[in-house]
Amino acid sequence: MKRLTILVALLLSATMLSAQTTETEVAIKCNWGTLSATLAKPEAGSDTAIVIVAGSGPTDRNGNSSLSVNTYSYKLLSDALVEDGYAVVRYDKRAIGQSVIPMEDIPNLLFDDYVDDVEVVVNYLRSEGFGRVIIAGHSEGGLIALVAANRGVEVDGLVLLAAPGYAMDEILRTQLRAQLMPQHMALMLQADVILRSLKAGKRYPDEKIAKELLSLFHSSVQPFLINTMQYDPQQLAKGVECPMLVVCGGNDIQVSPDNGDVIAKAAPNAQLVVFENMTHVMKDWASEDRLEQIVNVYVNSQLPLTEGLTSTISQFIENIK
Repeated sequence: MKRLTILVALLLSATMLSAQTTETEVAIKCNWGTLSATLAKPEAGSDTAIVIVAGSGPTDRNGNSSLSVNTYSYKLLSDALVEDGYAVVRYDKRAIGQSVIPMEDIPNLLFDDYVDDVEVVVNYLRSEGFGRVIIAGHSEGGLIALVAANRGVEVDGLVLLAAPGYAMDEILRTQLRAQLMPQHMALMLQADVILRSLKAGKRYPDEKIAKELLSLFHSSVQPFLINTMQYDPQQLAKGVECPMLVVCGGNDIQVSPDNGDVIAKAAPNAQLVVFENMTHVMKDWASEDRLEQIVNVYVNSQLPLTEGLTSTISQFIENIK
């Protein structure tokens, strides 16, 4: 009887969702192939569409990845924003999820390719009749949003969620120090040498990289890292003319809240909001302990988004003239 009750509740929940929301799988054509995306719209329609741009690594349109991350954060954010009356598109970035490219092309993938792709998504939404388009970039997706806005991509606002405020080499150096110091000083010293080389636009040979660092700095990803490191988020923020919301988490173990602070100070039209207990995946945890978060938050799809996050985003969009 208990199982039947649960089943009925789930069916009712699904019915209520379908009555309020329409989710459509869409294939957005690009010059290299197809971006696989999900477009969610409130039943009443909306003039405003929000593009959720995923973070780094193999993070898919739902906020999950093969690196033991299972949060559904982007799906939860999309559902909440649609409930607030906005259309939302979330997509698998190039070479991730169902946005497939030939294996031989992956080593040639650049950060700039991701910027090209978000521009295609924005143009797609314009062609679908949306009068306002907002880019909501999470982590690396926030940097993509900043570069896109500086390129002149036609957006009405930016939402930066746990976005880096420093160049990628500085971010990686900070993250590696937190994980390697002081027990693995030799690895940290080599990582610093590699980062300096990549920052200067020079590749570093695989055979000289310690095995513990090889997955991060393998030659197949070095062109992407070199390209990404050329961008300074603070300089980019100065060039953003549209309204911008910068959201940070006080317990983010990947991108500390001072990143948001420096972006907000650099941008002429920025609003900064810090949620005290929010982690990098936009869910709360009371501790900054790395292992605790990985075990309890990064793999927990049942945890809700940080309270107040969605309403803050919705209010920001509502105030855009």
